[in-house]
Amino acid sequence: MGKGYQLLRWVNFGLLVAAALKFIPLLLSLAQGFTLTTEQIAAGLAADRAWALDLISDTPYLLMVWLVIAVWLHRRTGQHLLCPWRTAEVSTHETDGVHRLS
Repeated sequence: MGKGYQLLRWVNFGLLVAAALKFIPLLLSLAQGFTLTTEQIAAGLAADRAWALDLISDTPYLLMVWLVIAVWLHRRTGQHLLCPWRTAEVSTHETDGVHRLS
């Protein structure tokens, strides 16, 4: 597999991690309680929660791009490259028409 595919699978994995990390501010906001009190709203926690919700609003688009790249990589290389630290080299030996991973 070429270096370009290896780089793309790491970038794609980074995109997936970024999509997951975007939920941290919302989780921190929800740790203050699902319903905010008037004191919390006056302290600015409502604005923080609104920002956290806005931050995750484009996550479906990130996941769509991640999925398109993952499918494209799979079709180009014939390997599932969802975990970039795993490398599976396909052996050139063919047994009964089935390729074995080495």
